[in-house]
Amino acid sequence: MLHTPALALALEARPAVPHGLMRAVDDAERLLLSADAHATMLAELGDIELPPAARADAMQIRAIASLYLASTLEMAGLIQAADDFTRLMRTGALDGDIGEAAPVVEKFWQSRDERPNEAERLSLFGRLFGAPTGPEDLGARANGEFEELLLNLCDAIMKAADGGSQGRARQAGIQIAENISGATNGMVLMLARQILDTLSQAIAILNNAQVRTLLHARTLWDTVGAIDRKFRRQPRPTLALLRRGRAGMAVLAWLAEHVDTIETSGGSLVQPSDPVIDSAVDWVDETLSIVRGQNGPDANAAAPPSPSASGGASTSWRDLGS
Repeated sequence: MLHTPALALALEARPAVPHGLMRAVDDAERLLLSADAHATMLAELGDIELPPAARADAMQIRAIASLYLASTLEMAGLIQAADDFTRLMRTGALDGDIGEAAPVVEKFWQSRDERPNEAERLSLFGRLFGAPTGPEDLGARANGEFEELLLNLCDAIMKAADGGSQGRARQAGIQIAENISGATNGMVLMLARQILDTLSQAIAILNNAQVRTLLHARTLWDTVGAIDRKFRRQPRPTLALLRRGRAGMAVLAWLAEHVDTIETSGGSLVQPSDPVIDSAVDWVDETLSIVRGQNGPDANAAAPPSPSASGGASTSWRDLGS
């Protein structure tokens, strides 16, 4: 697979990067390449008039899947930490030799006005997904329904695999595809490419051995934590956010494979051996972990079981301790 130069630099130090992070970013790039190829094919058809879609198609959902991972990595602080590190180096607040990372840091600084900034990224993620770790986002354009619908889809997938209604799983998939259609526009694919490239550059900076040495960090996530401490930020549930983003991306990628025939194909939509079942379970479990962490230690004892633990569990966010 082809990578950006920044990601290639990160891969040179691959043993220090959590395997799950690299695999997730690779998967996001593959989804985006597939969506891009589809968009190119449509562009070659010329200016044809298409009726408005009632729900998103496979291309749109693949792009949204890659952005869903990016939204959780945003909350994990990867791009913010790279931005902060660059500013600390530029202002002299950090003094030290970062060797081969210096040109990458300089390029990251010089390109800051050419890529979506933090406010623009958060605005996009809010419009697509609502709040990154729950449904309550008061932004006027926030898609407050998305994560409730994703929760419902994950729950329906798990129950269908356990002998429950396949029809409910189909309907849950249709509902989230309709929601995505209402939230997306023609800019999403371009922004997805820019944001994934920014993520690749951030990984290359934060995972550089000399950057880690300067910050007394053993791993990439230690680097993020060291920078957060300099800015007196609260610790982040970075691994839970990564696992949640990876699982949500996989569920949406699965939906992209089925969305065009979800109403017309016969047979079972969800088979007991489908890998998407594990992804649905992981998404719910990691969501529960993050929500409980946000609500404090007392919520751990009070929060009810997750849908993965009980066949009759509700799919309300209230039942995830939110």
